[in-house]
Amino acid sequence: MPDPTTRHHPVPLPTPGAAARVMRRARQTRDFRPDPVPEEILRGILDVARWTGSAGNRQPWTFIVVTDPEVRRKMAEACPYTAHIGNAPVVIVVALEPRGEETDNFEEGRLAERMLVAASAYGIGAGLARARAEAKETIAGLLGVPPDRLVRTMVSVGYPTEAGAAPKSPAGRARKPFDEVVRWERFG
Repeated sequence: MPDPTTRHHPVPLPTPGAAARVMRRARQTRDFRPDPVPEEILRGILDVARWTGSAGNRQPWTFIVVTDPEVRRKMAEACPYTAHIGNAPVVIVVALEPRGEETDNFEEGRLAERMLVAASAYGIGAGLARARAEAKETIAGLLGVPPDRLVRTMVSVGYPTEAGAAPKSPAGRARKPFDEVVRWERFG
């Protein structure tokens, strides 16, 4: 009998526990070393993003990989609360074909979180950023994005510094206890 973990995949899949551990451990990184990210890792993250589901399978995105330090610096200046996009060696900007606020928010959220988890699976850090309304036009102009696209979601990618990799919460206190947030069948 064939191994069910390889039936549709050219390589064996990780165990469900290992995959769930990667998902649980993925977290926001905002402090990066300047080390370049290997292209094979970037391609892997982008391929995961490319395979993200979308409403009606529209795949309404184009990914712009920004490595130029001057462009990243200008992007960070335009988005003062997302300084990590200026110090990460790579920023992936999503140019979205807008459909409507609710759909766009949902699609971008799914997409950004998957890139963050993929980066974690590759052993590097990622930080999610969102351009505020006043910065969207500046970033679109820097990157040559046409006006019919929405530029809002950015994912910084790189190797975290020691401080960037350090836990932000004491052990065992990063999340509320399971029984405090999970209900079975009804809320109360």
